[in-house]
Amino acid sequence: MYERFLSQNMECKRQVADDAFLAKYVDIAPKELIALWQEAGLGIFCNGLFRIVNPADYQEFVNQYYQREYNEAAIPFMVTAFGDLFVYIKSSQKQLGNHIVFLNIRYGTFQIFTDNFNLLFNILLFKNDSLEFRYKLGLYPRIKEKLGALQGDECFGYVPVLSTGGEETDEHIQVVKIFPYINMAAQFIGEFERFEAR
Repeated sequence: MYERFLSQNMECKRQVADDAFLAKYVDIAPKELIALWQEAGLGIFCNGLFRIVNPADYQEFVNQYYQREYNEAAIPFMVTAFGDLFVYIKSSQKQLGNHIVFLNIRYGTFQIFTDNFNLLFNILLFKNDSLEFRYKLGLYPRIKEKLGALQGDECFGYVPVLSTGGEETDEHIQVVKIFPYINMAAQFIGEFERFEAR
């Protein structure tokens, strides 16, 4: 199912998602997400831009900062090199249906996408216009070249964070510890606002 994604990530760092891990999510995660964990595992992909993560590591953050009354389950499954999160939402709201939310930690916004994992992993993550317009990740190559590769507990972050009035320039991006950074950013953001295309 994820052949293109995997073919573009032959040099990635990953670990197997074992049966004990999968068993925790088999009743709440969609089969496409289970298949992603089975085929790709957990790890660092797309030259470090994306990390498929253990949801438990980010669950408390999502529960605190993206709680909706219609969320039957909210499963964080991927994080960007800038600390932004992709979260699968199992929704009780029929009109909205199950979907994927992109939480942009830098800007304090969220976007809702279809829960089509095949589209996300085999097409959207490799389109330059998606990376730039949808996810605001077009700056990654030059920041990585300037600051180097990240460790597993790090991300690139604006210092000070944009939600406190920090400047949105490359000079204000540093390598930071991901959990303190995203928690601090979210505390200043308060409520994530829906991203409106301009």
